[in-house]
Amino acid sequence: MEEIQEEWICGFWRRVGALFIDSLILGAVGFTLGLFLENTFVQLGGWGRLIGFAISITYFGFMNSSIFNGQTFGKKILGIKVVDSTNSTIRLSKSLLRYSFLAIPFSLNGAQFTNEALLSYLMYPLSLIVFGGLFSISYLYIFNRVTRQSLHDLIVGTYVVNSDVSEQNLGEVWRPHLIVISCLFILAGLLPVFTSDLAQSEPFKGLLSSQEAISSNTSVKFASVVEGATTFTSSNTGSSTTTYVNTQAFLYQNSVDDIELAQQLAQTIISSYPESINKNVIQVTLTYGYDIGIWSQWNSYNHAFNPNEIQGLDKP
Repeated sequence: MEEIQEEWICGFWRRVGALFIDSLILGAVGFTLGLFLENTFVQLGGWGRLIGFAISITYFGFMNSSIFNGQTFGKKILGIKVVDSTNSTIRLSKSLLRYSFLAIPFSLNGAQFTNEALLSYLMYPLSLIVFGGLFSISYLYIFNRVTRQSLHDLIVGTYVVNSDVSEQNLGEVWRPHLIVISCLFILAGLLPVFTSDLAQSEPFKGLLSSQEAISSNTSVKFASVVEGATTFTSSNTGSSTTTYVNTQAFLYQNSVDDIELAQQLAQTIISSYPESINKNVIQVTLTYGYDIGIWSQWNSYNHAFNPNEIQGLDKP
């Protein structure tokens, strides 16, 4: 019986499996650091993701290079490695560059930017990198079945291959794939054009003012404010709609069950966004924790108030 030769290029699921193992390892590192540096990570806020980026680029950069034979722990367990077109492992500088193209969109995606930054021209390159990068990387991971190269592999000319299989002739990346990712980047770069009108609308401006007022509270590190409606359907009463304004306030201290602080923030919403008095509910979600990219830990408590009752608290 003729033995079927294994392909040189690594398959999708083996590559995902290796990434899962590596993520568990990095998550364990982040969890351990959090036990000792929780307060520091909380104070860093969105900048804490730089900690995870530094750790992960060191891990993937060094281990995917020739220093460790192109293999992270996950890749070594599953018998795959990173090589160039000649089946040779890559130098450290190239490995660091390769990982940067992969990690930067994911790291920026969870970062906390100021309103001034998000409403400025900075939004255009951010949108290009984050959304263009994320969608292109994901698309190529799934659909580029010939070379199995994602965006970071295409840019630096690397492949993830089965380590015990000899080099084989490769086909070319299907040209429509390149057209698709080009379109994804173009759309991502133009996305702020379509959202600029929303930023100028009266409801958005009101919510933005409310967000700034809440963020100025000395207990609050960062806040977001949104409004919306939820429809409930019952066989007895039919459908009903509940309108709300919700703020999620990230705190410096772990006082998520502080009802007095929650009431204070609800009053801030009413004073800074008068339209909120016409809503059915004001929701204040107090959140404490951190996100360093490779590990996150959050504690939240949701407080719900009747706008009329909260407004009455201000009256003598």
